[in-house]
Amino acid sequence: MVSSGGRRVVLTADRSLMTNYRGNFLYGFIACGPYELVPEFVFDKLFCPSVETESATGGVKVAQCGLRRVESALLQEYKRDEVFLAHPEMLEKCIGPETKVVGINVMDPLGMAPVTTTMSPEKLSYVAMKFKKMCASLIQLKKKYNFKVVVGGNGSWELAKPDRMKIHGIDTVVIGEADELALDLFHDLEAGEAPELLHTFVRSIDNIPLMQGPTVNSLIEAMRGCGRGCDFCDVNKRSKKDFPLDRLQKEAQINLKYGFDSIWLQSDEMLLYGCDNKDFIPNYDAITQLWSGLKSTGARFVGTTHMTLSAVASSPDLIKKMSEINGMNDGSGRWLATNLGVETVAPRMVKKHLGVKTKPFQPEEWGAVVREGCKVLNENKWFPALTIIIGWPDETPDETQYTIDLIEDFKRTNMRGIVAPLLYQDFSEKNSMHFGNLNEAQFTLFWMSWQHNMRVINDIIPIIIRNKSYGPAMKVFMAGLIKAGTWAIMKYLRSQAKELFNGQLPEDIIARYTNKRSVTASLPPKL
Repeated sequence: MVSSGGRRVVLTADRSLMTNYRGNFLYGFIACGPYELVPEFVFDKLFCPSVETESATGGVKVAQCGLRRVESALLQEYKRDEVFLAHPEMLEKCIGPETKVVGINVMDPLGMAPVTTTMSPEKLSYVAMKFKKMCASLIQLKKKYNFKVVVGGNGSWELAKPDRMKIHGIDTVVIGEADELALDLFHDLEAGEAPELLHTFVRSIDNIPLMQGPTVNSLIEAMRGCGRGCDFCDVNKRSKKDFPLDRLQKEAQINLKYGFDSIWLQSDEMLLYGCDNKDFIPNYDAITQLWSGLKSTGARFVGTTHMTLSAVASSPDLIKKMSEINGMNDGSGRWLATNLGVETVAPRMVKKHLGVKTKPFQPEEWGAVVREGCKVLNENKWFPALTIIIGWPDETPDETQYTIDLIEDFKRTNMRGIVAPLLYQDFSEKNSMHFGNLNEAQFTLFWMSWQHNMRVINDIIPIIIRNKSYGPAMKVFMAGLIKAGTWAIMKYLRSQAKELFNGQLPEDIIARYTNKRSVTASLPPKL
């Protein structure tokens, strides 16, 4: 039991993050959807059940990588029983008069990230609702016990304004990587000397502490940073750092010992692991050794969160070898999903916004690289989850046409993968795109992306509901729910077309933008 005095430091995250997503990170997208359309019990019980929690203490047995990093940093000086990872709905069980600091990890606390603003236009998303509920509870506890609240994580930028901090009861917002400074920061928080806003980055990977407990969905960091240079991505502020294999094996074994049967690698660009050449050609030996080394720990398979299509297209033999190590070519029917950013294939936009994302190819070849990369992934049983950006402030309808033609080609080649169209968002919040501002070309791209997803939904569902905790009846129910959700999106888009374009139907609009092949002539990648 936790003493009535509470723990000195409590670490937590909102309920939308305190879940293993039933073993499939794609379920995380559900938290970006509108709260009012999906009953809360469906989210909490069916899609994203809570991580294992000790009911008497409110302590969680699994937590996000970010919380585990901070926990490990603090344990360099704090006692083990002074640092507590807590369930956000049971904070009253571990917070008391002896509590000095509550640390919160956030992903998208106000629902301002591209996926959320796209899936929940002008509506409260699940992720924002869960964060608000947690903060409401914390504010009441803070009035009683007068502790400090610090927030960090990928979504902390959303809270880095005095009015937002005050509303949510936050004392300090950390933007960047807190690993090196966490110990000093928490001492400053306890002393009442911490700044309201702190920007920080890790100088050396040796200063990032080894995690000491299992992580959500068995996710461990393989690397940080990217180096591709896209101008809309905050990741580019981090220098690329690779974690050595022996260290990753130790963290993998912590998760496998807990009961997970696979390992997922967090990365900003997995295929650049071990890469040190200016052309961004993947290091075949480094990645195959990484995959083999982690598979040898007893993992059923090794997955990864992100790849880049230029790296895939340049190294088809590497993708094949990764699948072989995973046993994906043994007739088992196993496919793995991974996220890849397309964003745009209009040459001028690629040159202006995507940095060196196309290397080792040229910006003019990006459209062909995307097509080839998806083909390579499908041939080796990888299911791409592609993002495209709609509503660039400086994009013309003719440039949007390039990406429209790409989606048409996906239909022609029967590409197995989903396309997630995201409304453009910027960190200044000045040029962000909204549904009400879509022009016809942008609407066409949005509509065709979801048409594509409807076509491949029967391919998607087996991957999404592949879970030991689902019985046959539940799998049928979940499949129906996923299809219903996709149809709901199409219905919403149909209503938007009528509202935005003087009563026109989507079919009338897209007819003006399809089959315009002359716009997108390009050379195939030099493979």
